[in-house]
Amino acid sequence: MHVDHVAFGWDDLDTVRAALDAVGLPFDEGGTHADGTTHMALTGLPDGSYLEYIAPTPGTNPEAAGFWPAALAARAGPAAWCVRVDDVVAETKRAIDAGFAVEGPLHGGRDRPDGRRVEWDQTFERVDAPDRWLFPFPLVDRTPRSWRVSETDGVTPLSGVDTVVLGVADVDDAAALLDRRYRIPAPVLAETDAVAGDVTDVPGAPIALTAAGDARLARVGERPAAVLLGTDDLAAARTAYELTDPVAWGARRAAWFDRDLFRGRVGVIE
Repeated sequence: MHVDHVAFGWDDLDTVRAALDAVGLPFDEGGTHADGTTHMALTGLPDGSYLEYIAPTPGTNPEAAGFWPAALAARAGPAAWCVRVDDVVAETKRAIDAGFAVEGPLHGGRDRPDGRRVEWDQTFERVDAPDRWLFPFPLVDRTPRSWRVSETDGVTPLSGVDTVVLGVADVDDAAALLDRRYRIPAPVLAETDAVAGDVTDVPGAPIALTAAGDARLARVGERPAAVLLGTDDLAAARTAYELTDPVAWGARRAAWFDRDLFRGRVGVIE
């Protein structure tokens, strides 16, 4: 499982840009999606993964947005995640074989600020289930991947998306579903004070699970709740960016980008 990107959803992109500037996390403008209802910016990371910051285009009601309208309207922060695959048709078949209802493959695209059209194919899984955004959507590029994302200047010492923290109603149930689809190892409790409640890591996979609070579940359902970017040097990352004090995350250390919009939602892990 290779994380392609994590979508961070908000109702106004200017607010997200201002928070990124405040913590020193660089980003590139990404343009407008093909249906015209959402636009985005992104932070491209050295391993090819990226954070996408997505919001309704000006004048669009968030609840009418083409991507994750409930999450955008609710200022959910992490809203969805995507895995990079070589063959989206084969990956779609694997989801069907696991008993999941699917939508796709679907043709997607966006227009970059320089006018270049970026295109891809993607499939959404468990489309008949309330926990559908718990699962990543597989994606493959039609146009060169470098058109969709390239490393953003100044992102060192970050390496890539390390861990997607999934906020779920029941950790055991979610782990069983993920195992059915991806054959994941059994989650292991990770001692941390970074988030409220217990967190379990999935060894060898870029996933952690945590029981989301009732308020978040009522607002946005089961979906990514946080994302941690990897670094080999947390001290250097704290020099480069505004981060909270580090806390233990199992045998590692983690810190959040230190603004209300990101704290508890986007961080760094060593």
